[in-house]
Amino acid sequence: MTTKPTMTEVLVEQSGSVMTVTLNRPDSLNALTPACYTALDCAWQRAAHPSIRAVILTGAGRGFCSGQDMSSTDSDDPASDLRYVDSTIRGLRSLDKPTIAAVNGAAAGGGLAYALACDYRIAARNARLVPAFLNVALVPDLGCSWFLARLLGYPRALEWLLSGRRLDAEEALRWGLVSEVVDPQQLMPRARELAADFGALPTVAIAQTKRLLQRALTVGLDEQLEAEAQAQAVCGATADYAEALAAFRDKRAPKFSGK
Repeated sequence: MTTKPTMTEVLVEQSGSVMTVTLNRPDSLNALTPACYTALDCAWQRAAHPSIRAVILTGAGRGFCSGQDMSSTDSDDPASDLRYVDSTIRGLRSLDKPTIAAVNGAAAGGGLAYALACDYRIAARNARLVPAFLNVALVPDLGCSWFLARLLGYPRALEWLLSGRRLDAEEALRWGLVSEVVDPQQLMPRARELAADFGALPTVAIAQTKRLLQRALTVGLDEQLEAEAQAQAVCGATADYAEALAAFRDKRAPKFSGK
């Protein structure tokens, strides 16, 4: 079933088991306002429904997201805004299903953080990644420092944040910040193809795998082995595992239901 999106600052569309969330302020390169953050929180709540098995995040027009709309900031204290903004990153990161950032143009500042928070990033050839925080005398926020330290390591992450320079899509690919680069007209078809492929996988096993990887850098081996055993027990009790065993015996490809 396909539902048409409502025309707001954030569009949400479900097609089958794939949800596409589109930042929809193209005249400002999808700069983020309080209304956007509220809409994103609602989108992640919808995406948590079992009928959704993969999520795509992208931007309308020629940009992915240029970060915070400075004209919408009421307070002189930037930290005060984070009290309601950070929940949108937590909500995206906590989704128990694959998330794909389809980076269709500039991803700057907080917009970069939303791309990094996704599990998989595919970039159009004209995309640009820009840290931008120090340009306005602020530190990386929305988890950007956490993501970059893990994706790039301390030296390269710090060098990039200090320089503030734009990375084009090919350089971002070499650095490992994106996994694929495609021509702009192929971006959304490829993102939908990936979402369909990921959505056909066993959803519970994906959720458990995401949790294991997210904690792996903060615990010792013994703790991780125990966590893996607990996750394996959860997966072993699913209908998808039973289907995998039946498919193996029948010498056919499994058809996972996500349960």
